[in-house]
Amino acid sequence: ICIPQLLFSQVVETELKSLSPGINDMEIEYNGLSRRLLITTPKTYDNQKKYSILFCFHGAGGKADKQSKRWSPHVDERNIIVISVEAVQPQAKWNFSDNFHKEYYDDVGFISKVVQTLIEVNVADSRAIYATGHSSGGLFCWRLAKESDLFAALAPQSCGMLKGSHEPDENTKPVSVMQVIGDQDKSFNGSVSSRATMYSALERIKIWREFNDCNTDPKITNEIENIEVSTYTSSSGDEVVYCKVFGEGHHIKRELRDAADLMVLDFLLSHKKK
Repeated sequence: ICIPQLLFSQVVETELKSLSPGINDMEIEYNGLSRRLLITTPKTYDNQKKYSILFCFHGAGGKADKQSKRWSPHVDERNIIVISVEAVQPQAKWNFSDNFHKEYYDDVGFISKVVQTLIEVNVADSRAIYATGHSSGGLFCWRLAKESDLFAALAPQSCGMLKGSHEPDENTKPVSVMQVIGDQDKSFNGSVSSRATMYSALERIKIWREFNDCNTDPKITNEIENIEVSTYTSSSGDEVVYCKVFGEGHHIKRELRDAADLMVLDFLLSHKKK
C-alpha cells in the first residue's frame, strides 16, 4: 500500500512527537515500503526543546542496529539525537546513485522527508542536521552532500566517491565534509570497473576543497598515533577535512575507529547551516 505524502507526514509527525528518552524503534511506510529508524534521545530528553540530529547509515548488507550501537553512546554527553536508518531489506544497500543497484529506492526522498518533518514538529534544530555513514552509507553521504541542502556537515567514512554521480554541481550548496578512511582501504586509491569509477581519497578531497573554495595549504594535526588530519578552510568557514588512518583497511580497528569518531563528532557539531 502506497501511503499518500500527506498521510505519511501525519504518521511521522505522530511518531516523532511521542519520542521518549532512550532508544525508540520505529517503522514507517514510505512509497509502499517499511522503513526502520532507531532514534536514540538523551536521558534528559525534553520534547519542548530542539536538538542537533546525527543521521548514521550502515554499510551494504547491514541493519540499523550496529550504527545505532556505535553512535548512540554519545547522545547524553553531546546532548544530541542519533538516528540510525535502515536501508530497504534484503538488499540493504543505499541508493547512492540511481540505477546503480538492481532495485531502486528513493532514499534521498525518504531521508529528506524525515528531516523536514523533524524540523516541522520542532524536534530538530534546522541549522544542526548532520550525517555520517560507513561504506555504502558513506557513498550515500556523498550523494546527500551534492543533492541536499538540509545538512550542516557530513562525514563519509571508509568509502569511495563515484565519478559522474557525486561531484558537486551548479545546484549544490557549499557544505563542510570530512572523509575518514584507512590507507589500506579498498577504495583509498580509487578504482575502475565496468560498473563504476571511484575517485581516490586525495581526488575526492581536491574536488570538494575546490568547490568549497578552501585554501590549498591544510592545517595538519596528528595528535593520535596513526591518524593524520588535514583541514582545508574557506573564508566563509566551510571546511574539507581529510582524516587518514595509517595501516588500516575497510574496517578500522576499534580503538582507532573510536578515536576517529570523536573527531567526526567534534567536526560535525562545530558547524551550523548558514
